[in-house]
Amino acid sequence: MCSDALEAEPECLELLLVRARAHIALRRELEAQADLRDIIRIEPRCSPAYRLLGELAARRAENESAAIFFREALRLDPDDAEAREWLALVTPARPAAAVIKLPAPAAAAGRVPRTARGTQPPEEGRGPVPELPGFAEHLVAEGILSRDRLRAAQAYQRSMRVPLSTAIVALGLATPQRIEWAAVAHQTSLARGK
Repeated sequence: MCSDALEAEPECLELLLVRARAHIALRRELEAQADLRDIIRIEPRCSPAYRLLGELAARRAENESAAIFFREALRLDPDDAEAREWLALVTPARPAAAVIKLPAPAAAAGRVPRTARGTQPPEEGRGPVPELPGFAEHLVAEGILSRDRLRAAQAYQRSMRVPLSTAIVALGLATPQRIEWAAVAHQTSLARGK
């Protein structure tokens, strides 16, 4: 019914959220992610979309990525009790002086997450395409992304095993053209030795 209603009103956030939740309940992760990507493209400050992305990451046991999405949801809506509960579930208790390790231990070890039945597994031997060194910092320094948005894109990058630029565009945080120009500028600065 949501799909029929969305034909008449394709950018209705409420309907997209309902359909994304239905896809999650039916274990259709790819369809849910597509709806959530559309929601964030339409309204980048939509807290429930980030919370639902966190739930998807948590289901794949990608707790660090999930925590980033839940923190973004809480930043956008500090009263989001569901995001707070999920964050408590995926964040292990640790001493205050503990250091967060990046990249995620699972990603650093090369562990490929299991995919749900009906979704496409990553191609054999194919991981994320490496970006030029310092590209993420370049995006922050140029004001293209905030640190929070960069962390959200990196969480999406790890969970979907895609290049950072693809994650940024998929989440609607920047246009493909803007990322392409930033990559060219960064490559030029690296070639000049800056």
